Amino acid sequence: MATPAPTSPPKSESPKVASPKSESSKVASPKSASASPPPPGADVTVHDNVTTTMHPVIEAETYTESAYSESEVGSYTTSLSSSVMHYRFENGRRYHSQSVTDSNYFLPNDELENDRLDLNHHVMGLMQGGKLHGAPLDNPQRILDLGTGTGIWAIEMADQYPGAHVVGNDLSPIQPRWVPPNLTFEVDDVEKEWTHKPCSFDFIYCRYMLGSIKDWPQLIRRAFTTVKPGGYVEILEPDSTLRCDDGTLLEDSALVQWNKLFISAADANGTSVIGSPNYKDYFRDAGFTEITQEVFKLPNSPWPKDPHMKEIGGYHMATFMEGLEGLSLFFFTTFHHMSVSEINVLLANVRKEMKNKAIHTYFNLYRYIGRKPE
Repeated sequence: MATPAPTSPPKSESPKVASPKSESSKVASPKSASASPPPPGADVTVHDNVTTTMHPVIEAETYTESAYSESEVGSYTTSLSSSVMHYRFENGRRYHSQSVTDSNYFLPNDELENDRLDLNHHVMGLMQGGKLHGAPLDNPQRILDLGTGTGIWAIEMADQYPGAHVVGNDLSPIQPRWVPPNLTFEVDDVEKEWTHKPCSFDFIYCRYMLGSIKDWPQLIRRAFTTVKPGGYVEILEPDSTLRCDDGTLLEDSALVQWNKLFISAADANGTSVIGSPNYKDYFRDAGFTEITQEVFKLPNSPWPKDPHMKEIGGYHMATFMEGLEGLSLFFFTTFHHMSVSEINVLLANVRKEMKNKAIHTYFNLYRYIGRKPE
């Protein structure tokens, strides 16, 4: 199976959104599904009923030391780490029970993974200016969080909207027992038939389900059916292709090797981790209108010169490094037949390169918002 290679554009290039030569692709402001106007310097295009915003180029910081120190990496993890609540065990990690889902869900559900999910929640908050969502909600009554994980987003939404009933679902009951009274958790597999009634939620949210969904068009169609007329569906999902704008990511690096193995294993599992650029088409095909697509650059280490992006990069580096084992073990042993010791050697080299201040990588993070016509 062919594996998409990580891209490393020349120094003078930066990612662009293709603009078809038609009147419908002229620069315009995002439609009403966007919560706020685009930042200065953002590249905004409109095509059909989809508004796309590409966020601006990130300038790299200049360092005197060659690598991020252990204390630098640890400071991001330590400042955020916190513990949360018939499983299967493989290679020293705990996973969802196969009785819950018959799909090959690849991520663990143990305390290490739960901590990583909470760290990632903080990173997503920083990326979105401290906001929990981008949809312009007005007094929502019912909110559904697909793949709630530790439940941290659902808990904060229940606090932010005390008049709403929030439902969070996941494959495992790993959420805390004591939660706001307007929040409930349920064990469910979103790839099976939904039990919620049509037109029963004002807002449906889905975040970081990469590698766990085999049929994204079906999931988005079900969300369209389940959300009320006038309601919103929002998805926040990365494209897991490592990117670099200045040529500092070399093709023979451990990072590139890991990325190729990760992408090809997900493809073999039937759960692509690079499909998020296509979700706009699934939103349109499902029947949504006022669709917005935002593309954020998510740095993988604190290499940006901008202080805010540097902070994001630092926390994301801690999250990424903490999650590397969980992201790799099941996929690499199952689909690449690597031994745990071989994986550990590769991951050690990946971590070393992630701490190299001369390497400036990022992922594209996609945020989609669609409104169901009234």
